[in-house]
Amino acid sequence: MQRMSQYETIGFIGLGVMGGPICGNLVKKSGAAVVVFDLSEQALAQLRAEGVVAASVAEVVKRSDIVFLCFPSAKHARAVFEGDGILKHIRSGQVVVDLGTSSVNQTRDFAGQLQARGASWVDAPIARTRQAAQDGTLSVMVGASPELFASIEPLIRCFATDVTSCGGIGSGQVTKILNNMVLFQTVNALAEAVAVARRHGVDPALLLLRCAITA
Repeated sequence: MQRMSQYETIGFIGLGVMGGPICGNLVKKSGAAVVVFDLSEQALAQLRAEGVVAASVAEVVKRSDIVFLCFPSAKHARAVFEGDGILKHIRSGQVVVDLGTSSVNQTRDFAGQLQARGASWVDAPIARTRQAAQDGTLSVMVGASPELFASIEPLIRCFATDVTSCGGIGSGQVTKILNNMVLFQTVNALAEAVAVARRHGVDPALLLLRCAITA
């Protein structure tokens, strides 16, 4: 298989609900060697069957040119950043791509610490469902310089169909947070509309159909 980017070895940390299928798509499509870490032996076993090498966090960082993180919260990202993790073992030229939704302040703090060592931190929070992760049709909002975005986009497109360059570091997180805000407000508005429709004898299914047609 032809390699999709300049990165020969991909590290991946966090093989959960979203991370597992994302990593699987990188294994199948990137053409690069993949080294992974997760606390779940079951998650590791599934990828070992595809030829993926399992290692510690420290070894993943040491052996990789680019490292993807996929965690449910910012505290998990901090746990692998500190201690015997990313900051301790990062080297000049490496790239770390955070696929989770995290705080803008933490994102820029981590980016500054890596920049001081000649490495790069990219915020690239994902959106959509586990099925989309399996199908490789996620939406990804990226905060990175234009040059860095261009270098990592081919890898991101292994698991995403909508990849947006949102601006500098932190802008991916800002965009994802605002995306979530609009989504939550839309869901609340639809719930209120359905309640009003029921009170006045209008079929909620008809209302939702009209909303879909006019959206």
